[in-house]
Amino acid sequence: MKTLDRYLLHTFLVNYFLSLFVLISLYVVLDLFVNLDEFTKHGKGVFRIIYDAADYYFYNLPLYFAQLSGVITAFAACGTLARLQRQNEITAILASGTSLYRLAAPIIVAGLVMNALVIVDYEVVLPKVAPKIARSRDDVEGNRIYELWFVREGDRRLISGLQFSPRLEAIRDLIVMELSDDPGQPGQLKEVLTADRAQWDAGQRGWALTRGIQVTAVEDNQGGLFGQHYLDRVPSELLACGLTPEELQLRQRSQWMAFLSTRQLNLLAQRGDINPQRIAHIKHSRFTLPISNMILLLLGMSFFMQRLPGSVLTQGAKAVGTCAFAFLLTFVGQQLMGTAGINPAVPAWLPIFVFTPVAALLLDNVKT
Repeated sequence: MKTLDRYLLHTFLVNYFLSLFVLISLYVVLDLFVNLDEFTKHGKGVFRIIYDAADYYFYNLPLYFAQLSGVITAFAACGTLARLQRQNEITAILASGTSLYRLAAPIIVAGLVMNALVIVDYEVVLPKVAPKIARSRDDVEGNRIYELWFVREGDRRLISGLQFSPRLEAIRDLIVMELSDDPGQPGQLKEVLTADRAQWDAGQRGWALTRGIQVTAVEDNQGGLFGQHYLDRVPSELLACGLTPEELQLRQRSQWMAFLSTRQLNLLAQRGDINPQRIAHIKHSRFTLPISNMILLLLGMSFFMQRLPGSVLTQGAKAVGTCAFAFLLTFVGQQLMGTAGINPAVPAWLPIFVFTPVAALLLDNVKT
C-alpha cells in the first residue's frame, strides 16, 4: 500500500465515522423531538424517561445504520475529495502523474468494505435485537398487553389469545386451531386446544398450559350408513410450539420480517407462515441495497473529480441534488413493493437500472 493510499484511507475513515456520528445523532434527535410525548405518556419520572429513551434508541441504532448506510458512505467519500480539492492537494497529485481514477480507487474500495457492514448488520445484528426494536416508544419496559388473533405457525396452525404479555411471557385465554392435513379435506378444522393460561417454558421449547383441553373431532362409522362425529376431549399440559414470546412480540410490528436474517426468512417460507411473495420483496430489497449504495457513492464522487480547482459548494450542491433524487427513487421503489400486479424484483432493481448508466456517464466524462 502506497503512502497516498494510506493517506486517502485515513481521511476517508475519519470522514466516515464523523458522518456516521452526525447523521445518526441527527436522526435520533429529530425522532425524539417528534415523539417525545410517547415517552412521557404514563406520567413517569424524569430519570425513567431518560432511561427508557436511551434504552429504546440504543437498540435501534443498527436499524438506523442500515437505513442511512448509503448516505453515510457517500458523504464520507465526497467529503474526502472535497477536502483534497479545497486544499489544492488534487493539483499536486495530478502534477505527479497520478490520474483521478487512481485517486478515487482506494475510496471506492473502502466504500465497498463499509457497504459489506450493511450485510453483516442485516444478517447478524438486526435478528439478535429484533425483539427490542419491536418495542413501541410508549412501552419500552414491555408492559403492554397485546391481543393475538390467528397468528400462523406453519400452514396448519392458528394461534389466538385474549391477552399476551411479552414481559411475563404468558398468554391468557389461549385458543389454538389445528387444520387437517388430509388432502381430501384441505383447510378443515381438525382439533382445537384451549387453555386458561399458557406460560412459556424455554427448557421444553413450548407453552406450559393451565387447564388445557384438546378437543378433536373423531369420525365414527359404526352403527349406521352415514358417518357420525363425536368430540374427544383430552387434557393437555404442553403446547410444543416454535413461536417464542420474542417472536410473538416481533410479529405485532407491521415490518417485523425486515428484521429477520435470510436464514430465518427461508425457514418461514418452508414452514408456510408467510406469503412467499412478501419474502421475495425483502430478499430483493436486501440484495440490491449494497449495490444502490455503491451507485450513490459513485454519483456523488463524480462531481468532485475535477482536475481544475472549482467551487466546492457548487459541486456539493450538484452532488446532493443528484444523490437525493437517486435516494428518493430507491425509497419510492421500496414503497411499491407488495403492490398487486408488480413483480417484486422490479421496484428493487429499477433505481439500479436507471442510475448505473448515469454514474458510468459521469465517471467517463471526468477529465484526468
